Order: sequence, then C-alpha cells, then structure tokens
Amino acid sequence: MTQTPFQGPVIQVKPQPDVYTLLILVAILALAITLGTVLYFLLSAPPTGAGLKIGDLVGHVKALGAK
Repeated sequence: MTQTPFQGPVIQVKPQPDVYTLLILVAILALAITLGTVLYFLLSAPPTGAGLKIGDLVGHVKALGAK
C-alpha cells in the first residue's frame, strides 16, 4: 500500500506588492490631481475659471432623478 509523505503545516505568505500595485497607485494619484485641477478651474473666479458654484455642478443630477 502506497502512503503519501507527511507534509508539515503550510505557512501562508502575504504576497509582495509588484509593479501593478505601483501602477494602480500612480493612476489613483493622477485621477485625484486631474479632478482637483478641473474643480479648481470650474469653481474659481471668472478671470481664471468659470466661476461656477457647487450647486451648479450637482443641480443637474437632482433634475435627472426628478424625471
């Protein structure tokens, strides 16, 4: 009768971060910087930006929900 060799307890190792983790972090950072820049120019005064208010940006979303 064949017996399988006894294997001791298996130690689970946490996977190490790799290049994909770095790429995700860079993408999140780029999106955050882009969103901040766009909001800055939309909400700043007219010589520099559009001079919008926060309500002007989110008011259309409320109007879509009311239909």
